[in-house]
Amino acid sequence: MPGQSDCVIAGGCCVNIVERAVELESLDSALNDCAAGHGGVVLVEGPVGCGKSELVSEAIDRATGRGWVVLRATGAAEEHALPLGVLGQLAASGPPGLLAAAVSRVPGALRESTQSFGAAVRRLGASGPVLICVDDWQHADDVSRTQLLHLARGSRRAGILVVLARALPATVPDPLLETELLRLSGSFRLRAAPLSPAGVDTLLDEAGITEGPSRRLAHRLTGGNPLLLRAVLADFAAGGGALEPRSDGAYAQALVTCVARVGAAAGAVARAAGALDGHASAGTVAALLDRPAAAVAPVLHALAEGGLLDGTASTARFRHAAARAAVLDALPAAERAALHQGAAAVLRREGAPATAVAERLLAAGGVPEPWAVPVLQSAAAYLLAAGEPRTALDCLRLAGDSFTDPRRRAGNTLRTAEAAARIDPEDAELRLAALLAEARTDHLTATDLNTLAGLLAVHGRLDEAREARDLAAAAGAREDTASAGGRTGSGSGEDAEAAGAGADAEVAGADAVPEAGANPGRVAIPAQLPPPWYGRSAQSGAARAGSGAFGGATAGRAGDRGVGGAGAGFDTSRVLAAAGSAGGGAATAIGGGPAETGGLTDGCRPGRRDAAVWAGPWWLEERAGGAVAGAEAQLRSALGGCPAIEPVLHALRTLLYLGGPARALPWCAEFAERTRECAAPGWSAMVRTVHAEALFRQGDLPGAEAAARTALELVPRSAGSTVVTGTAGILAQVLLARGRADVAAAELARPVAESGHATVPGLAYLRARGRFHLAAGRCHAALADFLEIGRRMRGWGLDRPVVLPWRTDAAEALLGLGEARQADRFVTQQLALPDAADAWVQGVSLRQRAALQEPRRRKTLLDRSTQALRRSGDRYELARTLAEFGRTLLECGETARATMVNRTAWHLADECGAYPLRDTVESAGPVPAPSAAPVALPARSASCARLAELTDSERRVAALAVHGDTNREIAGKLFITVSTVEQHLTRAYRKLGVTSRRQLPVELQLMLSEA
Repeated sequence: MPGQSDCVIAGGCCVNIVERAVELESLDSALNDCAAGHGGVVLVEGPVGCGKSELVSEAIDRATGRGWVVLRATGAAEEHALPLGVLGQLAASGPPGLLAAAVSRVPGALRESTQSFGAAVRRLGASGPVLICVDDWQHADDVSRTQLLHLARGSRRAGILVVLARALPATVPDPLLETELLRLSGSFRLRAAPLSPAGVDTLLDEAGITEGPSRRLAHRLTGGNPLLLRAVLADFAAGGGALEPRSDGAYAQALVTCVARVGAAAGAVARAAGALDGHASAGTVAALLDRPAAAVAPVLHALAEGGLLDGTASTARFRHAAARAAVLDALPAAERAALHQGAAAVLRREGAPATAVAERLLAAGGVPEPWAVPVLQSAAAYLLAAGEPRTALDCLRLAGDSFTDPRRRAGNTLRTAEAAARIDPEDAELRLAALLAEARTDHLTATDLNTLAGLLAVHGRLDEAREARDLAAAAGAREDTASAGGRTGSGSGEDAEAAGAGADAEVAGADAVPEAGANPGRVAIPAQLPPPWYGRSAQSGAARAGSGAFGGATAGRAGDRGVGGAGAGFDTSRVLAAAGSAGGGAATAIGGGPAETGGLTDGCRPGRRDAAVWAGPWWLEERAGGAVAGAEAQLRSALGGCPAIEPVLHALRTLLYLGGPARALPWCAEFAERTRECAAPGWSAMVRTVHAEALFRQGDLPGAEAAARTALELVPRSAGSTVVTGTAGILAQVLLARGRADVAAAELARPVAESGHATVPGLAYLRARGRFHLAAGRCHAALADFLEIGRRMRGWGLDRPVVLPWRTDAAEALLGLGEARQADRFVTQQLALPDAADAWVQGVSLRQRAALQEPRRRKTLLDRSTQALRRSGDRYELARTLAEFGRTLLECGETARATMVNRTAWHLADECGAYPLRDTVESAGPVPAPSAAPVALPARSASCARLAELTDSERRVAALAVHGDTNREIAGKLFITVSTVEQHLTRAYRKLGVTSRRQLPVELQLMLSEA
């Protein structure tokens, strides 16, 4: 539209007047009427900062251009009580010597001054048009207002145009203006409203702001207020094209200026609204300032009308945190803290959510009264559920600073540790360790001690968990004794305090969160996936606390060793003898004899309460299917929101150990993403560590390395964190398998606290260190680490090969030391355990047993190992077994079959990224030439597409042929005739376009488990 935007020079800056064409046309009309001898009154109204002053300046510029006499003045809140303040400004702005002498502030001469001023202005009007402009009329003193009223009454005949500008809405009633001036002939109003969205877009276009997010932010920040918009544009220019308001920027300072121009009470109201951010209303602001709501409402309305606040008098807040901070920062720190504390108290009385009250308490940085503690704890529970662990942690820390009673402080510390684990697991572990140290002075209840034990178990600190359970047993016995004796008086003060806290917790109202609010630190045990001890340990007193929890098993506390701790002087026979018992040998004492095998079936032993978090249910294979299904049901139920990490980790490990990596991997990826969305990097690191282990067990070495590195990047890389220790151990194992021993050595050389080895995640680190020693030929040092793993696992009731097959590791080290007999006893023992029914454990164990046998017997065991590892889905371990199998076949003179097996092993190792293993296979016999680029795990050769053409029978026969079986062996395994085998092979050759066994696709080998 023509005339939509005009450029006016004001204060040396080019100011665009947008959407003011109608107002400017009305001003021109009033000026023309005055030039014709018909004066009047023009009232320019609008919210603060919306262009009233620009319209007044425009009128002055146009009148000056016509050669008029122009008198101007601006009201000020601090001069409202100064008589003749505005008249004095008007007189001073007129022609020299004509008006200044007419205004005198001498006491008793006011009447004469006003009369003299009026007469002088009329004389000026008689000689030509006169324009009188007063900006911020609402602040003009009463004497000046009265005189201007007299002038306005005669302006119509005297050629005087009076232009007044005032802010709306008026915070103080103005009956003089409403009832006198606006009734005069020739008087009219001009409205300077905030800009429309189209008007804002016009100015943004002129400023060159074309980016969508910046334009939307400009709209949101200003509410159409032109003054604020110009400040936003200044911030945009100063930020080099980036729009991000700061508390010391032009936007924030312009807003503070606008607040001051609204009125004397506006500053206090704006600061109160800032403290009540999002909950500011006339009622809450009035309560905070101890003023009548009727006096506060107009001020809030004025601030909202001007775009300084977003909303209305019923609910308002600042449009940006920078503006809110600028208003609040004007207060001294002590006054600002007191304001936030007052806001918290007001919101509590108003029944606001606990999170809103807690936000003000955090801003105040203190707990003013006892009611604040349960509010902070309730808010923390909600914040944790909402995925805001950092703020929840701040709430719990603030609450903890106010406790004097050790027992109440302990409960808060448990909550704090649970919140800290989401961000930095080591922080949580340090808090739990400090709480355990405090528990030794007998300050904690049995309930808190059992909760502490559960949290320690989640972090893999099973020794400390056992100590906490022992302390809980003692505390429970004392509590039961006290209860039986009817002792009621000694704890009355403490009970009263707890009762008061419970009553005050009602401030949260609907904020009370089941489970999380009542005891957010307790380890949740999913109903769908109960460990075998669940239901038997829910007893009171000492039994509930887990007396004798570990079934009499004791952890051998051998000293932790560094990377080179077990030196060349290590005496294998002495260590084995010391670990063994008469008649049982090392395998019985360290690995558990046959008598203990049945013990694993007794899953209800309370000693496995904490170990089950890491090992999954202690169920035999015939019940594993139900455990896997239960784990998946648990994970499905946890898909919404931010679920507790304990049951998720328990279910993921159950899937990994009982269902296999292929079953666990999709869920690991899902919950890695969900924990990221919940802003819980500590939890995400825990899940990604399980993910890395699952990828490793599938043989995806590059994927496992990437997952482990991601986990390590999510949390601080500190020496005392069990998450870091365990993940670094998995990463080092993967690096060793990939042939990057130097990088693995660097990982193992990082500082690790001695206590970190004595944790479940520390077992992965010890195993990595043992594998590193083994690769370097330091078999004594490797054996020391593997035996240390065994001692710890048995002491914790966690001795399960499906979790970590330490016996075969130890057997490999013993074999390197020439201790074949001892090595065989370890392998025999592992195969005697219930977990030997697991395909992965069976395959690894049989391969190690085969290494102890003569070639013919070795070939049979390796064949069985191959079949088991195919079922397990672990390509890396399968490649290791096939590599051994190929070498054994060569020893047995079966060159053709060895070639087929070697070819399969080579491809598998290549796909896994296990290049040292691949190169070893290559040197063991004829294999295909390396491909130009490594084949990715999901990839297959071009002939793979033809495999779909084979029938099931043809595929089974061809797969066994690729495996290296003769026609007679294939016939025996499939219970068919040799002739039928030959027919199936002939048809398979034709469909696949090959002429011999050596040309059959290696993918058939991988399909054998599906056949």
